[in-house]
Amino acid sequence: MANSASLIVENLNKRFGGVVATDNVSFALDPGSIQCIIGPNGAGKSTFFSLLVGIQKPDSGRIVFNDIDITRMLPAARVKQGLGLTFQTNRVFHDLSVRQNLEIAKAAGADNGNRVKDDRYLLALERFGLDAGDHTPARNLPHHQRQWLEIVMVLACGPDLMLLDEPTAGMSPQETGNTARVLRELNQTGLTLVVVEHDMAFVRDIAQRVTVLHQGRIFADGPLDEVTRRQDVRDIYLGRK
Repeated sequence: MANSASLIVENLNKRFGGVVATDNVSFALDPGSIQCIIGPNGAGKSTFFSLLVGIQKPDSGRIVFNDIDITRMLPAARVKQGLGLTFQTNRVFHDLSVRQNLEIAKAAGADNGNRVKDDRYLLALERFGLDAGDHTPARNLPHHQRQWLEIVMVLACGPDLMLLDEPTAGMSPQETGNTARVLRELNQTGLTLVVVEHDMAFVRDIAQRVTVLHQGRIFADGPLDEVTRRQDVRDIYLGRK
C-alpha cells in the first residue's frame, strides 16, 4: 500500500449550550483501513464529523493528522494537508458541467505530484461511469451520479484520507453496492477511508473496523464482526438503551 494516512483524536469535547454533543471522544485510525462511524439517530455522528472536517471547533481536545495538529485548521487547510471531504449535502457545482467540475477539482489538486493519487482519480472516474468530457450540467445528473461526481472531484485533489458523510444516502441498493465496490478498490491502493453511515448493509459491505457512538460517547470500537455481535450494541439500535 502507498500513501496511507493516520488520524488520532484525543479527548474531544463539544457542547451546544447545555447539550453535550461530543463527550471526551478519543479515536485512533489504522492507516490504510476503512473505518465506519455508526450509531442511532442523535448519537453525535454529525457533530463528530463536523469536528473532523473543521466545520465546528471543539471546546477541548485535539485532532492530529499525519503527526500534524489540525484541531484549529479551517477545512480548506485540512484539504491541503491531505484530507478529502465529502458531505451528506452534495457540494458539486450544480450550474457547471461535469467537465467543468472536474477541471476545477483537477486544478485544485494540480500540485499533488503523485502517480498513485492520479490513478485513484482515474479509477473512480472509470468505475463510476463518468466522462471527463461530459458537458451535461451537474444539476441534470441523477442523484447517485452527482454523489459519485463529488467523490471523483475529491480524489482529483489527491487526498491520503477521505472522510465521507453518508455517501450512499438516497441511492438504490444497486447504486449503493457499486459505491461500496469502488471504495474497496480505492482502499486497496492504500487510501484510508472514514465513513459516517447509518446503512448497516453498506457498513457490512465495506467496514474493516467500526466505532459506535451513543449519546456523544464512544460506546464500542473494534472489528466489524465483534462489535455487531454485541447485544448491547443491538440494544442501542433497537432503542433499549
